[in-house]
Amino acid sequence: MGATTRFTPLAACLALLACSDASDPPPPAPVGPASLLTVRGAAAPEGEAGGMGRVVFPVFLDQPQASDITLYYRTVDGEATADEDYLPKDGHLTIAAGSTRAELTVETLGDAEPEAAERFTLALTVEGNARLASERATGTVANDDTDCSAPFSKTPNPWRVSPGSDPLNYAHRGGVIDFPENTLYAYYEVAAAGADVLEMDVYQTADNALVILHDLDVDRTTNGSGQVVDLTLAELRELDAAYWFVAGQGTPHDAPASAYTFRGIATGEQPPPPGYRAEDFRIPTLEEALQAFPHHLINIELKPDLDGAGKYEQQIAETLLRYGRTTDVIAASFVDEAANNFKAVAPCVFTSVPLDQGTGLVLGSQGDGDIPPVSEHVAFQVPPDTSQIQQVPEGFFLRVVTPDFIRDAHAANLAVQVWTVNQCEEMLEMIDLGVDAIMTDRPLLLASLLATEPGQRRCD
Repeated sequence: MGATTRFTPLAACLALLACSDASDPPPPAPVGPASLLTVRGAAAPEGEAGGMGRVVFPVFLDQPQASDITLYYRTVDGEATADEDYLPKDGHLTIAAGSTRAELTVETLGDAEPEAAERFTLALTVEGNARLASERATGTVANDDTDCSAPFSKTPNPWRVSPGSDPLNYAHRGGVIDFPENTLYAYYEVAAAGADVLEMDVYQTADNALVILHDLDVDRTTNGSGQVVDLTLAELRELDAAYWFVAGQGTPHDAPASAYTFRGIATGEQPPPPGYRAEDFRIPTLEEALQAFPHHLINIELKPDLDGAGKYEQQIAETLLRYGRTTDVIAASFVDEAANNFKAVAPCVFTSVPLDQGTGLVLGSQGDGDIPPVSEHVAFQVPPDTSQIQQVPEGFFLRVVTPDFIRDAHAANLAVQVWTVNQCEEMLEMIDLGVDAIMTDRPLLLASLLATEPGQRRCD
């Protein structure tokens, strides 16, 4: 055995390079799983001629990180041109450690040209412990210069499908049975699944905000209570719009607690699914839907103006026109007064035939009757039969959607859009009849049928 070498504390420290004093930085925090970074596409009005607007892209992580995340972005022309429609940007933003939210803004340049919406994209890269949901995000410069003083033309009618073609898949309230109805989460999901039209109901709040909700009150779908007309937007924002949702059932209030899988996301009690935010599970506004879905067909159901004080129809019309939404939107209503009030202030926006007027036309077309020209509307929105219409007297029954009715409606250049069809067999029947659209609480089922070759479509 050789001589023993004695290590002093100083020698040991130098040998191992492991000594530190109070001034040394702490060891780096352990790196956890990479976050999913989502940059969501957005739309905004271009702004007044000579003025400016701005498209605001939501940026968010699905979980916070121990160190900063840096997002690099660069605008790329599409139909929208840099320095003509928007101001180009090439830069970066930082989501600070511990945070999950940011916004990315691109300024738009207003003009007075009535033109179609124009798109540009953001090319994206990320630095840090995160991965991108997509390397691109689309910005839409919406036309806010539409002249709506003249009646529209429906020749050709864009809401009619070609003979022999499949009908449009209308996601009723975003899919009442498939997803938490009338939430942005539902609309994003059904849009990704192939739904053609996003159907939504719009009410006015106590402070005259336009919100997307089907019922007069919030009791059935949320953790709150009260009528929408009596609640402010801020009060509605506090509610959980997915509170009572059960997948495959809708909104039963007697299911086991474990069945309410989306409960608490809106209020921050549990995290949202990757790529989503807590607010995607709250009651959205009409403007948020227009910002989120600038290139998706939308059906807006007009509700009664309960307080009569907020100029409800005028406000909806102005909102749609600011986003240039006229021929790719249908404003529908069972309330003839609401439909007529809306048509008076927005003759250029496409609408469906309201209930009383439609009833007269349907009854008059029975047998050898015809449907006269209906120049102000583009579609019938009707049930397969009168059993779904609450206003029909008990004991009265009429089959509405028949080959004769469809021929008469098409001869009058009106699309036939049928609600609410949830059973597979009835979906296949409506497809075979040649309707133009099927409105359903089960858009995933309908999407699956339409994705199958016609000769192979079957119901289990």
